[in-house]
Amino acid sequence: MKSSLLWMQEYVDVDMTQDLQKFADTLTTAGIPVEQVEYWGDEIKKVYTGKILSIAKHPDADHLVICQLDMGDHELQIVTGASNVRENQIVPVAVHGAHLPGGVKIKKSKLRGVASDGMLCSAHELGFDDSVLLPEERNGIWILPGNTPVGVDAVDYLELRDVVYEYELTPNRADCFSMVGLSREFAVLSGRQAAYPDITVDECEQSISGNVKISIEDEELCSRYTARFLCNVKVGKSPLWMQQRLRKSGVRPINNVVDVTNYVMVELGIPLHAYDYDKVADHHLIARRARRGEKIKTLDGTDRQLTEQMLVIADAEKVCCVAGVMGGFTSEVTEKTKTVILECASFKGSSIRRTGRALGLRSEASARFERGLDAESCIHSLDRCAQLLQQMGACDVAQGIVDVYPRPQKTTKISFTSRQINAFLGTDISEEQMISILKTLRFGIEQKGDAITAIVPSYRGDCTEMPDIAEEVARIFGYEHIPSTHPWSNITKGEEGYHHAVSEKISSVLSSSGLNETVTFSFMNTDSLKKMLFQDGDAVYAAVPILNPITEEFPLMRTTLLTSLMDVLARNQAVKNPSVAIYEIAPVYRPKALPVTELPEEELCVAGLLYGQRTEAQWPDKAENYDFYDIKGMVEAVLKGLGIQADLQASAWAPLHPGKAAAFVKDNNVLCHFGELHPKAVDNYDVVGPVYVFEMHLNAVLPLVNFLPDYHKVAKFPAISRDLAFLAPVQTDNADIISVIQKDGGPYLEAVHLFDMYQGKQVPKGFKSLAYSLVFRSSEGTLTEADIQKSIDAVIAELQTTLNCNLR
Repeated sequence: MKSSLLWMQEYVDVDMTQDLQKFADTLTTAGIPVEQVEYWGDEIKKVYTGKILSIAKHPDADHLVICQLDMGDHELQIVTGASNVRENQIVPVAVHGAHLPGGVKIKKSKLRGVASDGMLCSAHELGFDDSVLLPEERNGIWILPGNTPVGVDAVDYLELRDVVYEYELTPNRADCFSMVGLSREFAVLSGRQAAYPDITVDECEQSISGNVKISIEDEELCSRYTARFLCNVKVGKSPLWMQQRLRKSGVRPINNVVDVTNYVMVELGIPLHAYDYDKVADHHLIARRARRGEKIKTLDGTDRQLTEQMLVIADAEKVCCVAGVMGGFTSEVTEKTKTVILECASFKGSSIRRTGRALGLRSEASARFERGLDAESCIHSLDRCAQLLQQMGACDVAQGIVDVYPRPQKTTKISFTSRQINAFLGTDISEEQMISILKTLRFGIEQKGDAITAIVPSYRGDCTEMPDIAEEVARIFGYEHIPSTHPWSNITKGEEGYHHAVSEKISSVLSSSGLNETVTFSFMNTDSLKKMLFQDGDAVYAAVPILNPITEEFPLMRTTLLTSLMDVLARNQAVKNPSVAIYEIAPVYRPKALPVTELPEEELCVAGLLYGQRTEAQWPDKAENYDFYDIKGMVEAVLKGLGIQADLQASAWAPLHPGKAAAFVKDNNVLCHFGELHPKAVDNYDVVGPVYVFEMHLNAVLPLVNFLPDYHKVAKFPAISRDLAFLAPVQTDNADIISVIQKDGGPYLEAVHLFDMYQGKQVPKGFKSLAYSLVFRSSEGTLTEADIQKSIDAVIAELQTTLNCNLR
């Protein structure tokens, strides 16, 4: 929303000599945030209006013409290449010594040998953006109205010297999306009175009765629908002052009928729409939901497919308008229009928001409807629009208004006392000052003893209870005037939550291992799951659908983090990043049932991905690539950091490469899957593998976390180490052998680990040689060979019996 302070002067006397940046800060502090202050016309100097007396061809250039101009008290000769200039036109002229926006300076010169005393200016050269200019105004000189006085300062006449505030208003302040709404804030913050337009309409003998019919089929989405009937319409250009005000508000002028509807929308905050009466079948407008298969060509020339959830305005034959968003091409007001149906309605904001998002279409009107508008102001806005058109001589206004208002808006009343407000705010504001503030904001006031009742204006739908009244008092009184006080309630010490502590520990371990943390969208699509080779029927396909997805690529809440990490990898590989080491800690979402009837479960997960080079080639060392043992080591580091000991098993998780996949298991619960990503999944993402991944679900890990470190005294006695090599069947897992050794290794066994594996000529077919180092120690004395031999014999015998592993 933008507001011209020159225009604002019509409603409240703004002191233009004050520090306007400081006043913008005052508005921001009061809850009307000013995002930017634009100073118009300060750079423009020595630009006047001139009338073209004659035009002659340039003797040495086909694309140039020589214009003689009447500047009021003298004449000028200017050479120009503009093709739209004609005799008797009035145009803006930058004379010798003129300054234009952007630091442009104008001086006398010669063009192909002919003297030129200045330059004819386009609207763009005087500071207007192309978005607020008609196509014919974007190229060529700015042609001013024929009644423009000659020889006057163009900056003053065209109202170019101005200050424009651009606001970033919050959604709850729909009342401030208008000049009148903002003027209330200007008035109360500057201690002045606001004055509003005196609206009267002179109706002709023609009656609207029998000529226009209005119906509402869906009262939930359309609460009020009103219309006026305009006769003898003369479509043309709107007055220059109106065009200038619209341009400063970011709205492009089109013609007088459309411009007036836009002007009233900016002035009063209520959008209106004009229909060509002769293009509306049976002259009957209906507010209803779109029917299956219906389409409309909107005013931007685009054909749009409608759905049954969208509210439209239709006649007896066709859709005429996407309600609250944009009008239709078939009922557009053109230069041939002679009769107009002028409508103003109140639509449900959430419906307009969904429709605009579904169609990828947003307009100045929809931006206002989305925030919720005041249904009580519809007639007021209709009359203002009719009044302005009538004053221009653009139409006659028929007698009467069609008003369909099945469920009138109820008046909100809020009761409070000054003591309650002060207790809520921690202030000592007098009752008289509170009442004065509320009256200035147009709240009605009723008093009975200490009790005060505020009658909320219809346009302040955001005020529903006492704290809202307290906020109004506080922001106008000034937050900076409210003293800082200590809270009276008991203060409890903030502590880190258990889930957060575990997440921080995991993040610390992975970051110190060289991985970078990523933050991705919490969304996915079914195609990503298929690309990761999850089988149909897998639990990951039970996903929460999103009613209003940010894009069609992400219609579901994610059930795994791997798809997000693979998207990150694909983007990195596309820009030739040779190495990617990333992780993410975030929730996945699992519905309790589909369709969703209650909030889904949010399960915190951590996933990691390694791709490419662990170390770059740097003489004399060669580059080393990530491998299976890197991802395994990182998972082991995480579990160790959480104080968890788990068993290692082979994994059959669908996304992983068979034979290069493993899982850590504790008490028959899988804590984490990890390994090399399946080659087909890698190909599906158009990346060059191999890729190593892991995914850990914290629900399984949390009960096992032990942040208390194990304490052992420093050993006083030396250890004995024995190395044993076994011939084991190829299919035998290392984890099974270590489990037997730990079970039968006796009370002195301190540690065991695999240090060698061999398959070759000396090893029989179908077997592999596995060598283990066993460490024995006693806390009571030095061990001898005899002390451990019994345990070694037991291990050898048990491995031979249970796993067919023979000592080499």
